[in-house]
Amino acid sequence: MARVVGLHEIELRPGADPAEFERVAAEVVSLPMFEGWTTRLLKGERGVRAGKYLLVFEIVDREARDRYFPAEHQGSDEIGRFDEQNRQAADAWERLHALRADSDIATDYVVVAE
Repeated sequence: MARVVGLHEIELRPGADPAEFERVAAEVVSLPMFEGWTTRLLKGERGVRAGKYLLVFEIVDREARDRYFPAEHQGSDEIGRFDEQNRQAADAWERLHALRADSDIATDYVVVAE
């Protein structure tokens, strides 16, 4: 099955401290994630999004993505079970979301060639 790469362009809330955002993001990516998922936070160095953030999810396949998000903007019951079993990770994600703006430009890409 084809790997899925989810790209989420992140904007910080007005007044949010970028250093705090990066600190919380470093914590988030070091904690357990959904089965079959890895997470990275990137910061633009050059170009149109220099200084802006990109959250990257690498997912082993569509089935692993759909286990947690069966449709766009729709989470499954698996997320609640994961949060119950991984309270520290859930709390870190909540802190991360509190620092970012509500707007989120996101696209899932299926790898077609490597």
